[in-house]
Amino acid sequence: MSSIQNINLLDTLLSTEKIIKLDKAASRHQEQSNTNFHIRSASAKNIEIATVQGETSSGKYATEPALIKRTEDLFRKYLPDYKITVQPETFQVSPTSVVNKAWIEKMMLQKGIRIKQIAFDTGLDRESVAEWVTGKRSMSQIIKALFYYYLSK
Repeated sequence: MSSIQNINLLDTLLSTEKIIKLDKAASRHQEQSNTNFHIRSASAKNIEIATVQGETSSGKYATEPALIKRTEDLFRKYLPDYKITVQPETFQVSPTSVVNKAWIEKMMLQKGIRIKQIAFDTGLDRESVAEWVTGKRSMSQIIKALFYYYLSK
């Protein structure tokens, strides 16, 4: 399976050997920076590519200009005479990523809110809320979102 979506659109433009090399190079971007390429269209001298960076373990992300350059550098090597149009999509960190035990405690203290009040307002049982607040129970993304929006209002 190819690491470039719709790579088959290049079948008439590149040899099989070049497609394999391009795919291998794209695979390195996928492994190292969770960057994925999707060929939207390929015509006589134009190629349109969507480049999307997902979440990385390092927390380092490319800017839109960097994603454009990366994509152009990758594809221009194999398609030097083509106009390459890139639609970059950078990774957006979820606002709920700040939610942890310390953040919840700080926000509860700032707002003067107690576990009992959170349980009452949200309809969750007090014991579960207490376990999340004290860090005894891990939080799903939905629970983090609940705390984020509840305590950020």
